[in-house]
This record gives sequence, structure tokens and C-alpha cells, in this order.
Amino acid sequence: MSAKKGAKKVDQKKVQKIVEDKTFGMKNKNKSKKVQQYISTVKTQTTQSLAGNKKPKPGEEVKSKKQIAAEKAAELNLLFKPVVDKKAQVAAGVDPKSVVCQFFKAGTCTKGNRCKFSHDLTKERKAAKIDMYSDRRDGEDGENDTMEDWDENKLREVVDKKHGATNRTDIICKFFLDAIEQKKYGWFWACPNGGKDCMYRHALPPGFVLAAKKKKDEEDEDEDKITLEDQLEQERRALTKSTPLTLELFLKWKEDKRLAKEKAAAERKIQIKAGKTTMSGREAFEFNPDLVAGDDDLAFDEEELRKNKEMTEKEEEKVPEDEHRGPIEGDDGEPAVEVDESVFAADAAEEELPEFDE
Repeated sequence: MSAKKGAKKVDQKKVQKIVEDKTFGMKNKNKSKKVQQYISTVKTQTTQSLAGNKKPKPGEEVKSKKQIAAEKAAELNLLFKPVVDKKAQVAAGVDPKSVVCQFFKAGTCTKGNRCKFSHDLTKERKAAKIDMYSDRRDGEDGENDTMEDWDENKLREVVDKKHGATNRTDIICKFFLDAIEQKKYGWFWACPNGGKDCMYRHALPPGFVLAAKKKKDEEDEDEDKITLEDQLEQERRALTKSTPLTLELFLKWKEDKRLAKEKAAAERKIQIKAGKTTMSGREAFEFNPDLVAGDDDLAFDEEELRKNKEMTEKEEEKVPEDEHRGPIEGDDGEPAVEVDESVFAADAAEEELPEFDE
């Protein structure tokens, strides 16, 4: 009997220890009815498990260890879940994915990928985007910085800046524009043209549109425009009275077109024979090609005549004057008799001599 009583005492100590472990931290919540109910449930379950009373009752569903653990986790979440302000709404125009889910931060969000808020905790630590429409150098000294707070080093620095400052201009720096177009502009960007001492402005004017954004907007507009094919398809679908095109209808239409063409040609031939109309050049050629065939041998080619004339003149320039003497060909192509020009020269001299009276 004493051994059984000792076992019971040990069991009660184990039960008390397990209950204390499972209900650790609930000391200040003893007044809550849910807490008291949970403690009694844990105590009952622990007592039954140590007593070996694990047999289910008739008709009772046997729960696995995973189901029991899930139920316990759900009860703990119900008891210790943090208070989340459901009235807090995202401002208009703000992407919900840029806001971290409050339930996810508390570890109680069950929506997963279906949640409209972000589950990325690093979004809260990301810095704000840099303003491209204002020059960071304009407000470096601060508006509330006065001479009362300056020391000797600060005073010297201000004097050096005043006398050694470069003349600023409102022209936008080309390196700044290139950095924006190439998406390199940020908090750690330094201008290659002297850094902070660059005389040009590092800010976009109001209403300035980047070339990349402008190109993207134009592409979006082109995508929104309806193409000619889509327009024709829409108009075709809008037709209510139409005949579906089949092979039989197409062959019938083609045969009707051929018969109509032959009939028109026959009527025109009759009109031409009757003299009511004239024949076109194509019809004359198809009727008799010999009627319009030209004599190529009789054609007068001015270009060829000009070339022949130039060649003749060149040949005459090349031939020396003495070579003209000699046999002269006749009209029939036979060589003529050689002529001695000295004989004719003597006769001419005799004729020219004057007559003297003796």
C-alpha cells in the first residue's frame, strides 16, 4: 500500500511540474476565465496521460500527435495573440505590397501568398527613394544652422566656401542625366565633374519626362492601338447577314466570272467588226502580231550614226597627208591605175607660160 501511495505522490508531483511548465507566464492572468479553463484542461490531460488512461471512449475520434500539437498551438495563439489595429488602412495610391503585414510580423497571418500585404520584413528597413527633382546640395547646411552654434573651424569653412565658391548655373548636368537614364543615380552617386563642386544643377526641372519613360509610354500607346487586322476582324464579326464561303460557292463564283468575261469579249469583237469601236494595241497584237511588228533593219539609230562619224574623224586625223597619194579604188572596188601627178604639173606649167612675139 505504501508503494502505491508513493507512486501516486510521484505522479502528482510530475503532474504539477508539467502543468507549471505548460502554463508558465500565466501567473498574472489567473483571473481570466479562458486561462483557468486552459490550465484545468492541461492538468486533466497530463493526469490522464501519466495514469495510462489513453484508451479512447467508444465513438470518440482518435487524434494524432500532430493534431494535438496543432490544437495546442491554436489555443496558445488565441491566448497570446497581439492586438492588431484593423482600422489602420493604407493611404490611397500606395501599393499594399510595399506595407508589411502586421499579422505576419506577429506570426499569426494564415493567408500566405494570398495576403495583399507584404511578408518581407526588410521593406521597413529600406531607405526612402531619393528625390530627383531637388538638388541635395541646396540644403546641406540646414535652415536652422545659425552663427551662434558655429566654432572657429566652422567659421573658416564658411568663409572659404563663400570666397572660393564656383558660379552656379541652372543648366542641368549631363552626367546627372546620364546617371538617371542608366539607373545609377542614388545616395552614393558622385558627379564625375567635381562631385559636390560641380557648377551644374543636379535636379530635374518640374514636368521633366525621362527618355526611357517616354519610350515606354509610347510603346504602351502602340499596344493599346488596334491593328488593321483586328479592325477588319471586328467589322467582319459585326456583319449580321453573310454567306459562309465554301468550296462549292467559290467554284461557282469563279465559273460565273469566266463566263461573264468570255461574253464581254465576244460582244466587243462584234462591235469591232461592225466598226462601232476601234481595236486597242493589245487586241491588235493578239489578233495578228505581224500587223504591229516593226522592221528593225530600217530603224534609224542616231547614236550609232554619231559613233560611226566620230570613228571616221579619228581615222582621218591619224592618216598622214602623203598617204593620200597612190592607187585610188574605184566604185566597183577594183584598184585604179596609178596616176603620176608630175605630168599634170608640167602641163599646168606650160599653160601658164605667156606667149611672146618674135
